[in-house]
Parts: sequence; C-alpha cells; structure tokens
Amino acid sequence: MLCCEYYECPNIYVLDAVDLVLKCPAGWSSFGLRCFKYFSQSVNFITAQRNCQGLGANLASVHNKPENEFLLGLLPSSSSRAWIGAHDAVQEGQWLWTDGSLYDFTNWCSGEPNNLGTENCVDISWTSNRCWNDWICAGQIGYICVTDA
Repeated sequence: MLCCEYYECPNIYVLDAVDLVLKCPAGWSSFGLRCFKYFSQSVNFITAQRNCQGLGANLASVHNKPENEFLLGLLPSSSSRAWIGAHDAVQEGQWLWTDGSLYDFTNWCSGEPNNLGTENCVDISWTSNRCWNDWICAGQIGYICVTDA
C-alpha cells in the first residue's frame, strides 16, 4: 500500500509516495490493513471471542471474497472449521460482527443460515464448499482472531 505526503509549493503540490510497512504481532499474518491468526484450541464461540479480546483482538470479521479466501488459507487442513465473529444472538436473522464493523459480505453454504437448533454463531470451513455455516455457539472448534496492523 502507498501512503502519500504532499508539500506545498507556490501553486504546485508535489506527491511523494512512501511505502507503508504493516507490522503484525509475531505469529500473526497480515492481509490488507489487518492481522489474523488461527488458533487450533477447540473452544465455544464466547470463549473464542474472550481469548481474542485478551490479545487486543476480536474474532475475525470478513468483508470481501479475497479476505475470506485468505482466512480459509489459515486453516491447517481440508477438514478444519473455525469460529469467525459473525452472530445473530441479539436478534434472530440480524447478523453482526463482534468487532462492531459493518456486516457487508457473506459466504453462506447452500441452505444456510438455517438456524437449526438455535444456531446463532458462524464458522468458516474448508468442508461444505469453503463456505460459512451457522452453528450452536456452544460448539467446540478452533477460531480466527483479527486485529489492526
């Protein structure tokens, strides 16, 4: 990414391109302006979010297809699933991100979200065509955290 500075001259603006170097914590991977990390410890959704918050992060929000593909690449195998930060626990059918960002992208599996047995939390998976599934928040799987770079 480039960040630009300008210098005012008599009626002339000169743009100077400066490389912006993103710094992620050790063990985290950068994508865009954010840092992500997969944790293999199997925990429920609430514990996953609390663990992320303990690191100054949140469960991952996803805002576009390339970001979604990047998160899938963090999973260790084709049978892996992980919590991401989407939920509709406040109001059924109104999906929110735990980091408070705009819910502006989805990648639901066919027939999802189906709220089968009050499924209010979301996992991302290599299985089921690399898509999202709503699942019971008490389920125990790994998780992906995100923080700003």
